[in-house]
Amino acid sequence: MLLTMLSRYAPYAIFLLLPACVSTGKAIQYASFRSNCDKVEEVHQDGHKAVLSVCGVYEDWQWHGFNGWEYGGPSAEQPLLTPMDADADGVPDTADACPTVAGISSLDPTKNGCPPPADADTDGIPDEGDACPQQPGVANVDPQKNGCPPPGDSDGDGITDDVDACPQVRGIASPDPKKNGCPGDTDGDGIDDPLDACPNEAGKADPDPTKNGCPAVQVKGDQIVINDRIEFATGKAEIKSVSDQLLDDLAQVMKDHPEIKKIEIQGHTDNQGPAVLNRMLSRNRAKAVMKALETRGVNANRMTAKGFGPDQAVASNDTPEGRQANRRVQFQITDRDKAAPPTPTPTPTP
Repeated sequence: MLLTMLSRYAPYAIFLLLPACVSTGKAIQYASFRSNCDKVEEVHQDGHKAVLSVCGVYEDWQWHGFNGWEYGGPSAEQPLLTPMDADADGVPDTADACPTVAGISSLDPTKNGCPPPADADTDGIPDEGDACPQQPGVANVDPQKNGCPPPGDSDGDGITDDVDACPQVRGIASPDPKKNGCPGDTDGDGIDDPLDACPNEAGKADPDPTKNGCPAVQVKGDQIVINDRIEFATGKAEIKSVSDQLLDDLAQVMKDHPEIKKIEIQGHTDNQGPAVLNRMLSRNRAKAVMKALETRGVNANRMTAKGFGPDQAVASNDTPEGRQANRRVQFQITDRDKAAPPTPTPTPTP
């Protein structure tokens, strides 16, 4: 009897015991896959086959004995399959513009997952737009300068060499491209300091580099130096009108320097003619200058006049140029206060 029952119901007994082997009241088999995908894979879990998708939305399928695989809704479990990523760069192949080459994420779909642009000099500017790909540089709106090192500043004046008209000499900014970066005009006389023999004293242009930019009259040591000539009529003590401005400047310097208590006005000549007559002529010319200064407001008590004729030549009398240099008037300071005030800047001679 027992054998008869076992032989009759054995198949059903095995079938009834199967769920107990597969499930214990809740599903133990999960197969998560993504729907809406053309490409699928088959995998086996504990001897049971499940169809799993590699794209779309993950879903749960559970094994239930008699009913087999049943849809369990959207998956809340870790999916069994992850999106395909052939180049292992973390960007799924479905969104990877370069699926076979490891790259980086990008908001640009055409670049997402692709390698970053080459940047040989690592300056942050891709080589394709870098005008100097082998030299680290800076961004520039000018394509010919983009990615190139910034221009140098050889003289350290803060004005780059590419716009510095004087790149080897420290200067100042100027709206004039021809002067930008060049030394300024400290004394404001219109002559740039590098060409100005007296950059701190306003003066006038002169073909002589030693006088260019210097005032017509300067106090230097124990002399008042004139950078021009007092012109006289030939053989006479008559001052030409061309020297009026020079005498005005000389008188102004005397007024600006009250510490100069007395000067000696010295007349000199060349060696042409009798020495006695030249001494007399030089003395009369010195007196004429003294008179001219007096009429311009200089106290006569601050001045004396003396003529030396040809006795103190400063150049050879054998040439016209030498003789002209010897015909001169000089101003020697003979008495002055020890504490001298700062020298004021003379007004440039027009």
